[in-house]
Amino acid sequence: MQKLENIRPENLFCIAVMDIDKTIRFAGILCKCGRLKAYRRKRGMIPHLSVPETKLVHREAMLKAKMNHVFDQKLGKTNWAIESRDNVKWITIYLERDLLLLSTERSSNHDMIIQKILPMLNLEEYRTI
Repeated sequence: MQKLENIRPENLFCIAVMDIDKTIRFAGILCKCGRLKAYRRKRGMIPHLSVPETKLVHREAMLKAKMNHVFDQKLGKTNWAIESRDNVKWITIYLERDLLLLSTERSSNHDMIIQKILPMLNLEEYRTI
Protein backbone atom coordinates (compact mmCIF):
# COMPACT_ATOMS: atom_id res chain seq x y z
CA MET A 1 0.00 0.00 0.00
CA GLN A 2 1.21 3.47 -0.89
CA LYS A 3 2.17 5.83 1.94
CA LEU A 4 -0.05 8.90 2.24
CA GLU A 5 2.91 11.29 1.87
CA ASN A 6 3.60 9.74 -1.57
CA ILE A 7 0.06 10.30 -2.85
CA ARG A 8 -0.54 13.36 -5.04
CA PRO A 9 -2.73 16.15 -3.56
CA GLU A 10 -5.42 15.52 -6.20
CA ASN A 11 -5.76 11.90 -5.09
CA LEU A 12 -5.78 12.87 -1.40
CA PHE A 13 -8.52 15.37 -2.17
CA CYS A 14 -10.67 12.72 -3.89
CA ILE A 15 -10.17 10.40 -0.90
CA ALA A 16 -11.23 13.19 1.49
CA VAL A 17 -14.29 14.01 -0.63
CA MET A 18 -15.39 10.37 -0.64
CA ASP A 19 -15.29 10.41 3.18
CA ILE A 20 -17.81 13.29 3.37
CA ASP A 21 -20.91 11.19 2.79
CA LYS A 22 -21.73 7.54 2.13
CA THR A 23 -24.01 8.49 -0.79
CA ILE A 24 -21.04 9.70 -2.89
CA ARG A 25 -20.37 7.09 -5.58
CA PHE A 26 -17.54 8.80 -7.47
CA ALA A 27 -15.26 11.82 -7.07
CA GLY A 28 -12.91 12.88 -9.85
CA ILE A 29 -10.86 15.88 -10.92
CA LEU A 30 -11.17 16.61 -14.60
CA CYS A 31 -8.55 18.81 -16.29
CA LYS A 32 -9.30 21.33 -19.06
CA CYS A 33 -8.46 18.79 -21.74
CA GLY A 34 -11.14 16.41 -20.42
CA ARG A 35 -8.75 13.89 -18.84
CA LEU A 36 -9.21 12.61 -15.29
CA LYS A 37 -6.28 13.77 -13.16
CA ALA A 38 -7.43 11.80 -10.14
CA TYR A 39 -10.50 9.90 -9.02
CA ARG A 40 -11.96 7.55 -6.44
CA ARG A 41 -14.94 5.22 -6.67
CA LYS A 42 -17.00 3.86 -3.83
CA ARG A 43 -15.85 0.36 -2.95
CA GLY A 44 -18.10 -2.39 -4.21
CA MET A 45 -20.09 0.03 -6.35
CA ILE A 46 -20.88 -1.03 -9.90
CA PRO A 47 -20.73 1.96 -12.29
CA HIS A 48 -23.86 2.73 -14.28
CA LEU A 49 -21.80 3.65 -17.36
CA SER A 50 -19.20 1.82 -19.43
CA VAL A 51 -15.72 3.36 -19.82
CA PRO A 52 -16.56 4.97 -23.20
CA GLU A 53 -19.84 6.34 -21.79
CA THR A 54 -17.99 7.71 -18.76
CA LYS A 55 -15.51 9.50 -21.02
CA LEU A 56 -18.43 10.98 -22.94
CA VAL A 57 -20.03 12.26 -19.72
CA HIS A 58 -16.70 13.87 -18.80
CA ARG A 59 -16.53 15.61 -22.19
CA GLU A 60 -20.10 16.80 -21.71
CA ALA A 61 -19.15 18.31 -18.32
CA MET A 62 -16.21 20.15 -19.91
CA LEU A 63 -18.40 21.48 -22.72
CA LYS A 64 -21.02 22.71 -20.24
CA ALA A 65 -18.28 24.42 -18.21
CA LYS A 66 -16.90 26.13 -21.31
CA MET A 67 -20.38 27.26 -22.34
CA ASN A 68 -21.02 28.69 -18.87
CA HIS A 69 -17.98 30.99 -19.26
CA VAL A 70 -19.90 32.85 -21.99
CA PHE A 71 -22.14 34.34 -19.29
CA ASP A 72 -19.47 35.04 -16.65
CA GLN A 73 -19.17 38.75 -17.38
CA LYS A 74 -22.88 39.43 -16.88
CA LEU A 75 -23.89 36.76 -14.36
CA GLY A 76 -20.65 36.04 -12.52
CA LYS A 77 -18.66 32.84 -12.61
CA THR A 78 -20.29 29.47 -12.03
CA ASN A 79 -19.33 27.99 -8.66
CA TRP A 80 -21.10 24.66 -8.92
CA ALA A 81 -23.89 22.91 -10.79
CA ILE A 82 -26.12 19.94 -10.13
CA GLU A 83 -27.88 17.61 -12.50
CA SER A 84 -30.53 15.26 -11.15
CA ARG A 85 -31.23 12.10 -13.14
CA ASP A 86 -33.46 9.11 -12.45
CA ASN A 87 -30.59 7.01 -11.06
CA VAL A 88 -27.94 9.48 -9.85
CA LYS A 89 -27.12 13.10 -9.16
CA TRP A 90 -24.13 14.70 -10.90
CA ILE A 91 -22.46 17.52 -9.00
CA THR A 92 -19.88 19.69 -10.77
CA ILE A 93 -17.76 22.04 -8.69
CA TYR A 94 -15.69 24.56 -10.60
CA LEU A 95 -12.07 24.74 -9.44
CA GLU A 96 -9.44 27.29 -10.53
CA ARG A 97 -8.42 25.36 -13.64
CA ASP A 98 -10.25 22.07 -13.37
CA LEU A 99 -13.62 20.56 -12.49
CA LEU A 100 -14.50 18.36 -9.54
CA LEU A 101 -17.10 15.82 -10.66
CA LEU A 102 -19.20 13.88 -8.19
CA SER A 103 -21.74 11.18 -8.74
CA THR A 104 -24.06 10.55 -5.80
CA GLU A 105 -27.07 8.46 -4.97
CA ARG A 106 -30.38 10.21 -5.69
CA SER A 107 -31.07 10.35 -1.96
CA SER A 108 -27.94 12.42 -1.28
CA ASN A 109 -28.11 15.78 0.43
CA HIS A 110 -26.23 17.53 -2.36
CA ASP A 111 -26.28 20.93 -0.67
CA MET A 112 -24.62 19.54 2.47
CA ILE A 113 -21.99 17.76 0.36
CA ILE A 114 -21.20 20.91 -1.62
CA GLN A 115 -21.05 23.06 1.54
CA LYS A 116 -18.53 20.63 3.07
CA ILE A 117 -16.35 20.56 -0.06
CA LEU A 118 -16.11 24.32 -0.65
CA PRO A 119 -14.09 25.08 2.53
CA MET A 120 -11.76 22.16 1.74
CA LEU A 121 -10.65 23.98 -1.40
CA ASN A 122 -8.94 26.61 0.78
CA LEU A 123 -6.94 24.13 2.84
CA GLU A 124 -3.17 24.33 2.39
CA GLU A 125 -2.75 20.67 1.41
CA TYR A 126 -5.11 21.10 -1.55
CA ARG A 127 -3.91 24.50 -2.82
CA THR A 128 -2.25 22.94 -5.89
CA ILE A 129 -5.55 21.52 -7.13
